[in-house]
Amino acid sequence: MVDVRIKNVEESDADTLLSEDMSFEGSMKVSRPAMIKGKVTGQIESDSNLFIEKEADVKADVKADELSVKGNLSGTVQASVIEMGSSAVFSGDVTARSLAMESGCTFNGTSHIGAAPSALEPAAEEAPAQEE
Repeated sequence: MVDVRIKNVEESDADTLLSEDMSFEGSMKVSRPAMIKGKVTGQIESDSNLFIEKEADVKADVKADELSVKGNLSGTVQASVIEMGSSAVFSGDVTARSLAMESGCTFNGTSHIGAAPSALEPAAEEAPAQEE
C-alpha cells in the first residue's frame, strides 16, 4: 500500500484568506490561490488552487483547478486534482482527473476519477430503432 502524503500549505501560499472568524454565504470566484479557514455556504469557483483547512466548514459546490481538503466539505466538487488529508470529512460527489486520500479521512459520496467532467455527463437517450 502506498502512503499518501498531502503537502503542507502555509497562509503565505494563498493570495486570498478567509480566516477562522469569518463566514461567507453566496457565490465566490477567485483567480489566485485561496485558503479557507472559516465557514462558507454557496458556490466557490477557483481558476487556481483552493485550500480548505482543518478549521473550515464548507457547504458549497466547488469548481477548482487543484483542491486540498483538510476540513469539512459538503457538496459537489469538480477539480483537476483533489487531495484529502487525514482530517478531511467530505460528503457529496467528486469529479476529478486524480484523487488522493490520506488514511483517516472520511469520504461519503460518489467519485468519478480519471475522466474529464464533460465525459461523465449522461448520454442522450437514443430513440429505439424502428423496424421497416
